[in-house]
Amino acid sequence: MPKELTPYQLAEQKIADALRSGATELDLSNPQYKDPKPPQLTELPDSLWQLTQLTNLNLSSNQLTTLPDSLGQLTQLTTLYLSDNRLTTLPDSLALAQLTQLTKLNLSSNQLTALPDSLGQLTQLTSLDLSSNQLTALPDSLGQLTQLTSLDLSSNQLTALPDSLGQLTQLRTLYLHGNQLVKLPESFGDLAQLTWVSLFSNKLVLLPESICQLAKLEYLDLGDNQLTRIPDLLGQCIQLQDIALYSNQIINLPTSLAQLEHLTRFRLSGNPLNPVLKSAYDQGLDAVKAYLRSLEQNAEPLYEAKLVLVGEGNVGKTTLLKALKNEKGEGAPKKDERTTHGVEIDIHGLRLPHPEKDGVEIQLNAWDFGGQDVYRVTHQFFFSRRSLYLLVWEPRRGVQQGQVEDWLNMIRLRVGDEARVLIVSTHCKTGERIARIDKDVLKRQYGEMIVDFLEVDSLVPDPATGEMVGIAELKKVIARESAKLEQMGMLFNRDWKAARDELIALPEPRISFAAFSGICAARGLSDIATDTLAHLMHDLGYIVHYSDDEKLRDDVVLKPEWLTKAIGFVLENRATAERDGLLPDDQLSKVWYDHDFPNEPRYQSTLYPFFLRLMEKYDVCYRLTDGKASLVAQHVPQVRPELPWLPEQEPPDDQRRIAMVCAMEEDPPGLVPWMIVRTHDYAYPVNAHSLHWQKGMFLSHGTHGTAMIEKRDREFHIYAQAAWPEHFMNVLHSTLEKLIADNWPGLEGRYRFMVPCPEMVDGQACKGRFNIHALRKFLTEGDTHVRCQECSCKLSIAELLLGFEERDLSVQLSAINEQLTQARKQIAGLDSRVADHFWATMRAIADEGRNGPRLFTLSSGYAESSLEKLLGQPMELQLWCEAEGCQHPLYDYGLYKIESPKEWVKQMANYAIFAFKLLNIISPIAAPAINTFFGSKTTETWGIDDRLKLAGAIIGKLPTKIETPDQRPPQRDMLNEVERSGILALHRFLNDVDPTHEKLGLHRVATYTGDFRWLCKRHYDAYQPNIPDVVNGN
Repeated sequence: MPKELTPYQLAEQKIADALRSGATELDLSNPQYKDPKPPQLTELPDSLWQLTQLTNLNLSSNQLTTLPDSLGQLTQLTTLYLSDNRLTTLPDSLALAQLTQLTKLNLSSNQLTALPDSLGQLTQLTSLDLSSNQLTALPDSLGQLTQLTSLDLSSNQLTALPDSLGQLTQLRTLYLHGNQLVKLPESFGDLAQLTWVSLFSNKLVLLPESICQLAKLEYLDLGDNQLTRIPDLLGQCIQLQDIALYSNQIINLPTSLAQLEHLTRFRLSGNPLNPVLKSAYDQGLDAVKAYLRSLEQNAEPLYEAKLVLVGEGNVGKTTLLKALKNEKGEGAPKKDERTTHGVEIDIHGLRLPHPEKDGVEIQLNAWDFGGQDVYRVTHQFFFSRRSLYLLVWEPRRGVQQGQVEDWLNMIRLRVGDEARVLIVSTHCKTGERIARIDKDVLKRQYGEMIVDFLEVDSLVPDPATGEMVGIAELKKVIARESAKLEQMGMLFNRDWKAARDELIALPEPRISFAAFSGICAARGLSDIATDTLAHLMHDLGYIVHYSDDEKLRDDVVLKPEWLTKAIGFVLENRATAERDGLLPDDQLSKVWYDHDFPNEPRYQSTLYPFFLRLMEKYDVCYRLTDGKASLVAQHVPQVRPELPWLPEQEPPDDQRRIAMVCAMEEDPPGLVPWMIVRTHDYAYPVNAHSLHWQKGMFLSHGTHGTAMIEKRDREFHIYAQAAWPEHFMNVLHSTLEKLIADNWPGLEGRYRFMVPCPEMVDGQACKGRFNIHALRKFLTEGDTHVRCQECSCKLSIAELLLGFEERDLSVQLSAINEQLTQARKQIAGLDSRVADHFWATMRAIADEGRNGPRLFTLSSGYAESSLEKLLGQPMELQLWCEAEGCQHPLYDYGLYKIESPKEWVKQMANYAIFAFKLLNIISPIAAPAINTFFGSKTTETWGIDDRLKLAGAIIGKLPTKIETPDQRPPQRDMLNEVERSGILALHRFLNDVDPTHEKLGLHRVATYTGDFRWLCKRHYDAYQPNIPDVVNGN
């Protein structure tokens, strides 16, 4: 048996072959993707330097630590690849300078700490890759490489760039992400040909004004830096299509950005944006532009904030507010004020002089919240970061009874540590008890959240101030702290403000959106400006308006307290509680009209369908399938019912059970009720009720399995059981994570998902836990096992992570295709695997899903022709419905003609290929559901298989290599940039040919896992809660 050659001998053999043949290209690389990994070179044979005719040499993926000076003998080299080695230095200046014909040099993924000045003599270089090294500085000679079009310096340790960088006037793509840059040289603006700049993950605090000179710039990624402002004239970069400013410290944006006509993608998440900009950003790019345009003229500083009064019932919140307003006569504070149900809102209820600006008045919108336990879940919706909180307690009740800490926890959970709270004790004169509270303990526990402790008595006058006792001092503190809120003094358009003030002054609690728009139009607001203002007023709590819900968008609630009272009546209804949360339609009039609350509104039955829809929006209840009742989640039974299985029981032989725990540092109120509502599509029906109880729920996801969720103290335990339970577990994991992110931002970084130890100790489940994030990190660092600290067992990390690992979509796609080819029907849990892949893919492009559909196929009468002929004739694009498990082409809408396929393919081909592969996998799984939903043989009637075959013939001809920059930055999500740019091109195409979306035939709905779905009319109607248009309520 012949002896296996060493890497060195193999290299010598290849070199000898090249000498004999006179080859001009030589590949001595060892690709990393091969398995098993081939042996690697540690030194180079001397015979290599005899190949003086070489123009292309690849030495990548070896273990070379140095390069000999002999390298300079290869003077004909135009391309040299040395990536993924262990080089710490480059040859001396003489050797490197002799490679004067080099046009492409790749030294990425080495250990270089410095570069020789002689690098500047490689004046023919057009592409230079030095990424993933340890460079801390660059030589000035870099500026001599004036032919460079692509330069990659990412993932080094650079703290500054030389001024000579500006001499690279032919540079088109520049990658500098993953360094430690604090600033950029002013010469940066001389890079006139730049189209692509990646600077994310640095330490930039300021940008040079010269960056505004880059007139050809199309892509600019400045995410994950420390920027506080953007140059005012950045809008002069008129070709910009994609701007990333996420994870900085930006509050405002320059108005010039509104002029960027080609801008299609704008990432601003993770910034402390002013509230108007934040609201506009949540609405979309058009809203951001509308807001910025509104500031270009007729804008003035706005000094407004929300003053939120919280605390237990009957501690004097309403009386305190009246004292602050210094009301007289009938409106004066008095003993035994009536109890607040829900919330009372007084817009501009309190006006105080600005402590630092003469003649400037701070307007405070007062929100007086009822203190009853039943309201605490809904109160949280109206807590916001840019507010000042008055936490009111009464000393005669004691601190524990007043639950001061509970309210502080609730505020922190909803708002975060940046909340600002004044703790105010009432009845300091009439209460006959000293306000004793451990200030030091509370300050240590809550830090800067607590601004001050004050004492007042709203019923006892203070002759020295002319107000009630302690009120004058409280006003000063309120004014002082309100002035510090970051939105104070932000610019706001006068016409927008006038329209807002006119709207909130209307006496009606509810108007149509048409009436709302009419008032805005009279003030000169455009349609997009009106939509943006409505979204802003909703976000700030002035109104309630759900523009993204087709069933609610035509109504605007001008008095949120009018709505919250209606919800409060449901939560306080004893009969609903006694029915374990069941709220039949024929009992609604007893809740909303014939109630026992004096001096409170009584609601007509015409409002009941509207209220039922809004209560679903607030996660208060969900509609039962019989269409005759709703279930109020807060009132489900206390006791856990008998369940189909329990975690301690063994699963059936053909199924597996996996578990996960969400451990939280604090106990967020309302977690279980809201989770019940958000998972109601998976409710496990038993008679009139589902399997819900105060601490948990039992769920079913059809063929994807069943699950049990239970809250135990500050932990949420999730168990999923199926042939392949990972999909249902992933759905529940994401639903819970989004619920926490939506409702308790203060929990960010203070909860973690854990995998329970699977071992048994003395017949009991081990109490050990493993942090999923830590396990992933261990695995990437090469660890294969981890020891449990409870039972000391050594466990496989891969097995612990089964079902929770972060997966590459292309790897999933290949694996699933292979399984389908082998035996589609024989693989247990295949439907769940396919569903999970589709679900993960849709979530990976959720941001793009906000702006348009993602699934489509192509058709053409020239599918069998050459590529040139195919692209020379019109094609048709057919959109698909994205209904879960029932994806299908639209049968009467969504068909568009592509008049110029050649131009379109350049932009969309890679994503078209990706979308086709996804549909090709999901279509056989969806077929039974299509035939069930639309009728038997629907897939045959619509010719779905033939449609996919035709699309496949077209896709097979499309070029997968598209003209792009030489290299894209490494991905931080699942789709690559080429595919992502393709879906953006799809949306541009749809907006160009169908700007009003008359032919679209799809309706967007938001999911509880953070994604969006574009559904056909029938699926959209089926997705809606079963609420009739008319509910008598009797």
